[in-house]
Amino acid sequence: MKTSQVSLATLSAFALLHVLTPLSVVADDTTRNIEVSSKEYRYDKPYVESVAIGKNLQNSNSAQATSDTPQTDGVTANIDKSTRHEKHMGVSKAASDIVVSSINEFWIYDTWVTLNNDIDSDGYHSTFTVEFDADTIFTQAPVYAVLYIGRNDVYDAIHVSSEFLIFGEETTDSFTIESTLVSGFPTRDYDVLLELYDADTETLVAYSDSYDNADFSLLPLESENNEFVVQDTVVIVEERGGSTSLITVLCLGLAIAGRRLLGKTVSRAK
Repeated sequence: MKTSQVSLATLSAFALLHVLTPLSVVADDTTRNIEVSSKEYRYDKPYVESVAIGKNLQNSNSAQATSDTPQTDGVTANIDKSTRHEKHMGVSKAASDIVVSSINEFWIYDTWVTLNNDIDSDGYHSTFTVEFDADTIFTQAPVYAVLYIGRNDVYDAIHVSSEFLIFGEETTDSFTIESTLVSGFPTRDYDVLLELYDADTETLVAYSDSYDNADFSLLPLESENNEFVVQDTVVIVEERGGSTSLITVLCLGLAIAGRRLLGKTVSRAK
């Protein structure tokens, strides 16, 4: 009998441990439906990838090769650029996976972060803007960016930018990505990772993260479906004059009847 009791206690302990293990949190993090809406801006205007990029690159390639333009090997230049979104989106990246191919040819000079849309005023925002100024040793170079947010050195890609040109160390050619987290991001502090890719070779040439950039560290964010607005419910009680008058008349009638009954009782007693 004692053996059965010990076995039952052991099973109960294992069952309790299983309940307390946060398996549901892990499953929720890996299967959550991530949805983000992003807009791009440049020179204070909405950015639309233009055929002017192709024309500028064509003019550069037709000229004699110099150190003013990045060089390609003829193989990587033929990469299908239409697969960029599929290549980066939907894949989580660890900080240890970041490998830069460029050697001091590209860099992210500066970044600016703006937080917007705190609908429920809890200090956590569902929209944020990242503006960055990327530079290169070349006169001009076609690039694109991938924006991530994450925690504990694991990041989810939320936007793959259009292709755009950067011009040497020009300070006015910054690029802006405004992102609204629609769903999939619980109320937490997140870190930002920004990667810059050479658009000709599809190789990672520069990046910035929370370790080298304080602007990208611990941003208070949440998706829109976690923005709750609590509205006070006001209950209005209306009193109608007809009902009140009826009650008053009944009370007066009862009082008069009571007095009459009392008067009759007193008379009989005499």
